[in-house]
Amino acid sequence: MRKIIFALPLALMLAAPAAHSGTAEVKLSEKDQAEFDKITKSRKAGEPVSCINRADQKRLTVIGDKYLVYKRSSDPETIYVNEPYGGCRSAEHNTLVTRKSTSQLCRGEIARIKDMTSGMVVGSCSFSDFVPYTKTGE
Repeated sequence: MRKIIFALPLALMLAAPAAHSGTAEVKLSEKDQAEFDKITKSRKAGEPVSCINRADQKRLTVIGDKYLVYKRSSDPETIYVNEPYGGCRSAEHNTLVTRKSTSQLCRGEIARIKDMTSGMVVGSCSFSDFVPYTKTGE
C-alpha cells in the first residue's frame, strides 16, 4: 500500500507536463480570424521554411494568440506567417523580444513577451516553421 501512495503522486507529476505540452489548439475569435483572412487573401501559401532573415522584416502583426505575421521590406509581395507551438499568449498587447545572436529568426527559437510599461516578462513562445504567403495577382 505504501508503494501505491508514493507512486500515485509521482505518476501525476510526470503526467502534468504532457497534459500542458503546448499541443492544445489555439482558437481565434471571429474578429481575429477575419483579420487573418484579410491579410492572406489573394496570397498563396508556399513551402514552410525553418528560418527567415531577421534584418529583412519590416513589421510584425500579431493576430490573437495564434499567428505572428512578418512583412518583408525587400519583397512586400511576400509575408511570413508563424504559428508558434502552443500559441503566443499575451503577445498581441505586449512586445515580442528575441535575442539577436544570429541574423535569422528560426524554428525553435524562444521569444519572450515583455510588458514594456512594467518591464516584466509576462510569457514566452517558441517559433514553428515560417510559411511564406505570396500575392497571386487575383
